[in-house]
Parts: sequence; structure tokens; C-alpha cells
Amino acid sequence: MITILADALGSPARLLDWFETSGMSGDQTRKMHARAARLVAALGGSPEQRSPAIRALVEQVIVDEQTIIIKVRRGPLLDRPMSSESDAPSDGAIELTAAVSIKRRGVGTRLVLLDAQHNHPAQCDPALVKAIARGRAWFGELVSGRARSLQELAKRDGISRRYIRRLVGLTFLSPQLVEAILQGRQPVELTATRLTELDLPLDWAEQHRLLTT
Repeated sequence: MITILADALGSPARLLDWFETSGMSGDQTRKMHARAARLVAALGGSPEQRSPAIRALVEQVIVDEQTIIIKVRRGPLLDRPMSSESDAPSDGAIELTAAVSIKRRGVGTRLVLLDAQHNHPAQCDPALVKAIARGRAWFGELVSGRARSLQELAKRDGISRRYIRRLVGLTFLSPQLVEAILQGRQPVELTATRLTELDLPLDWAEQHRLLTT
């Protein structure tokens, strides 16, 4: 479920599609993307970070033999308190659907999310997803003026300026690579540590050659 939520919230195109008729201004749209990035970071964090985000986002989960449907509240993405009571079902929940496989082992049952393109269990790396989400959130603060410099962010969050600069650079990662990471289709050797230690070229084709070959 976390993989499905992070995949959806980490896609700017999907977010815009969900809210295209809501009449949001440019500033409201930027804030909505920043909130989505923070939620993705929480989903990729510790259980203590994930639980409040999941409770606020998820209204209902429906599972059958082949699909999982997650009904997502709109409130946490809009300018409303992150509370499990913040949205009534009539508020128009967003439905996320994914193919799954029910694996039974003895008396136990396991739900496996399938990678639609390769028909094998997706291996989403929470650390990678979190790194991208944090980088985008910091970049959003710098662009909007909420943070004046990398040094200010480093002092506020107790993290080195170099580390923040590395993660902010992930904002310019190829959309195809971001999509692969969110779906768990990245190369096994592409870890968060490796990604943040590289000086990524801005050219997307060069990024693909560097990270996937």
C-alpha cells in the first residue's frame, strides 16, 4: 500500500490530473505539491512517521484476488488539517487501483504488489523514495523563498549543507528514472547512497547511461 501511495503522490502529472478542475491558483498548486512531497517523505520514513500519514490519507482499502483499491482523502493534499476525521466519504476520495497477487503459505496469506510491466513483485526502496521527496521539498522551499539558502536549511534541519545540495539535485532527475524508482524497477545497485554521492548530469540521457548501465 505504501508503494502505491508514494508512487501516486510522487507524480506531479497525477496530482494535477486529480485537481485540475478545482480552480487552484499557481501558489496553491505549488503548496499542494510541497505537501505531497512531505507525505511521500513520511511514507518512506520510520513506522512512527508513516502511521499518521497513512491514517490521514487512507479512507478505505478494498482488496480482492487480483486488485487493491485505495481510497485517498483529498484533505491532506489541500489546505486542511491532517486528521483522519478531516474528510467525510462524500468529499470525493481519489481511487488508486493496482494489480496484486495473493500468495498463500501454509495457514498464512501474503499480498504482493505486481509490477505491471514485468509481472514480478515490485521492490520499492523507501530510502530512495525518501531522498527524492526530501530533495524536492527543500528545492520547493528555496524556489518559493521560504528558505533563503542551503546553509539556512542545513542549520534548521541539523544536516550538512553538502547533503542537502546532493538531495536538491535529485529534483532534476529524469522523470523516467523517478517513475522506475517509485515502481521499484530501478537497478539493484542504484541505492540512495550511490545516488546521493554522484554528481548527476542535467542531461537525462546521460543520467540513464550513468545510472542504468
